[in-house]
Amino acid sequence: MVPGGEIDLSLLTALADAAAEKHDAPAAQQLYAALLQVRQQASGPAHPDTLIAQYNLAFWTGEAGDPAGACAQIAELRALMERLFGPNDEDTLALGAKQAHWTWRAGDAAAAHDLYATLLPAIFGVLGPEHPFVLQVRAEFAVCTALTGDVSAALKQFSALVPDTGRVLGAEHPDTLAARTSLAAMTDVTGDKPGAQEQLAALLTVARQVLGPRHPITHAARGNLIHVDQELGRSPGPP
Repeated sequence: MVPGGEIDLSLLTALADAAAEKHDAPAAQQLYAALLQVRQQASGPAHPDTLIAQYNLAFWTGEAGDPAGACAQIAELRALMERLFGPNDEDTLALGAKQAHWTWRAGDAAAAHDLYATLLPAIFGVLGPEHPFVLQVRAEFAVCTALTGDVSAALKQFSALVPDTGRVLGAEHPDTLAARTSLAAMTDVTGDKPGAQEQLAALLTVARQVLGPRHPITHAARGNLIHVDQELGRSPGPP
């Protein structure tokens, strides 16, 4: 095989994509790193295929357990995308959200919160507040808001997010149920334990039916409901 030739690119792409499909994060990280190097040599740093390989490397770096490395790689790619397409390009803005995501995963919720807050107005302007990707970004922003200690603001954010997610994705979609779980948690933390109990009881019924008794959302709803029932002096319901 000729280094940088079509056979190398095809083979490396197939191997990297296969590792990604298997969710073999270490292998995918290693293969996308090799693919990126070949892509850069063959096509240059600004070629669309090179940019895709660079993003995939960052993603699988994070999935392999190095969120700080993923954040740095995404920041580098985002800066390149801003030079190529401008700061308000849809893909550039999405990279900003991914940078915030990996910043949060790396343990700096405050920095992630500030980055989300800076990006969201532009993301709303390009995609609107109810685009499925934007709903995910809003959920992560609300989580980071809670992690910074502003639970009242997080409660407002989840209160707005739940109906929007239900309307776009469906009332029984896992993302909707996850948002309802977070809303109930914020309702509890801000002191409305009867309200949290009511939300959790309704959520648990739906989660059991849709996701099954062993799903993480069902498990979280059941555990949180038991906790709230105990604080209210009530006997917990059936497991």
